[in-house]
Amino acid sequence: MANNRRRKTRKSNIIRDTISNKNFIIISSILLAVIIICIIINVILNINERNKIAQEQQRIAAHVEEIYSSMEAEIDAKNNIKLDSIVRISAIGDILLGNNLKNNGKNNEGLYTNIFENISRYLADSDIVMGTYETNITEDTLSFANAVREAGIDFVTLAHNHALDNGQEALNYTKEYLESIGMQTIGIYAEEPKDRVKIIEEKGIKIAVLSYSYNDNTEGINIFSEELAKQDLDYAKENADFSIVLMHWGDVYTSEPTSTQKKQAQFLVNNGANIIIGAHPSVVQPMEIMQNEAGEDCLVAYSLGDFTSDFSYENSNLELILNIQLYYDGENDEVSLYKVDYVPIYMNDYGSKNKTNRYKLLDMKNEIANYRRDGSTLDKATYDKLVRGIDRLNEIIE
Repeated sequence: MANNRRRKTRKSNIIRDTISNKNFIIISSILLAVIIICIIINVILNINERNKIAQEQQRIAAHVEEIYSSMEAEIDAKNNIKLDSIVRISAIGDILLGNNLKNNGKNNEGLYTNIFENISRYLADSDIVMGTYETNITEDTLSFANAVREAGIDFVTLAHNHALDNGQEALNYTKEYLESIGMQTIGIYAEEPKDRVKIIEEKGIKIAVLSYSYNDNTEGINIFSEELAKQDLDYAKENADFSIVLMHWGDVYTSEPTSTQKKQAQFLVNNGANIIIGAHPSVVQPMEIMQNEAGEDCLVAYSLGDFTSDFSYENSNLELILNIQLYYDGENDEVSLYKVDYVPIYMNDYGSKNKTNRYKLLDMKNEIANYRRDGSTLDKATYDKLVRGIDRLNEIIE
């Protein structure tokens, strides 16, 4: 009996082992099949993602190829335009230094130069680079001002709504320090037009630059009024060949110019402004060609966005470098607007975990074109932001 029980027990064990082995094989086969299917799906998804990225890159490149023309000086063979007859002007938006940017925007050497290293080449060949320095300089922000100057900005307006955040003395110090490092400034109020209007001479062209801010009861800077602007434009017509007006105006975070902006722009154009460059809304606004009373075309760029900021609002990270070429016809002693293009850039925030190098201006087209190629450090989330940003800018500008 005992032998029979042992034989039955062994038989039962063999049967259980056989069933277990079969189950193991089945389960292993299922798991292997699942893994293979997952790998195939992942490969397909990666292929689809690469194809999507390639299509996006081609679409963006094709759509804005003319806008992203070479920054090298061009020669119009038909009109025999020579390089020494072209004045190149680049314009940027508001230069802001918020607390996050101030505290976490420096590189490992304690300098802010890292912010500008990707885009400074677009400013290097310009005869004039102008923007709005919307930050009062203090002893602990001198290095930021130095980095801005090193990036190529050499002409700034101080007429803005934050001009007196730290009082008149701080505004005066800001002006003095910027001029001490080689910048020209405008926007501080003076009684006479000759002291309010800055005349710049480049390659035989006299360019008058005027600057105004909206009325927020700020004293000490040029507050826009038709009377003041008319005086300055009359002076500019008598003493210069071409006039550029820098306007601090409009509503914050609004991509459409207000009726007040349009009314003021038409007044300025009718009274002699050839180009109007706007700032303050912290987002890009449209451009348009507006005709003066003589039927001449004048360019109005309502807002170029912020040049540097640490705002979390995504569209406030989109901005433009506006490139303008003026042509001087020496034979007829005439100055005309020869060419306009722009470079979209993006102020990227690498996150609060970064105590240095947190912010950097990105060349949007270059970053999109090189995504997933050797040397690219762009992650998918930032890539998607740049693609959305390019589409948004095209929508606004067109």
